[in-house]
Amino acid sequence: MKILLVAINAKYIHSNPAVFSLKQYAKKYNDNIYIEEYTINHSKYYILENIYKQKADVVAFSSYIWNYEYVLQIASELNKVSPGTEIWLGGPEVTYDSVKVLKDNPFISVVM
Repeated sequence: MKILLVAINAKYIHSNPAVFSLKQYAKKYNDNIYIEEYTINHSKYYILENIYKQKADVVAFSSYIWNYEYVLQIASELNKVSPGTEIWLGGPEVTYDSVKVLKDNPFISVVM
């Protein structure tokens, strides 16, 4: 199983510690876990194309106030071009009302 952890940062100079922490925590499975970082200045279709080319079984997005809507748009499009891919969301923007997030976005498999 290939898992892709995706961070969409506010700026190029920022990094997302969540995806690196998750990969480190699951180091037993490091051969199957990959990280991709982008910024909100990248085109949605550039990000979507890069994610699609990874052919991951699971794509897990790290969601924050500055990227939440952007992440949802990309995740929705990813579901259309790769319907077999599980889409997971994590972070403060989704965990406080995870039931609503899942109901409003049926293409999301898991909120963590």
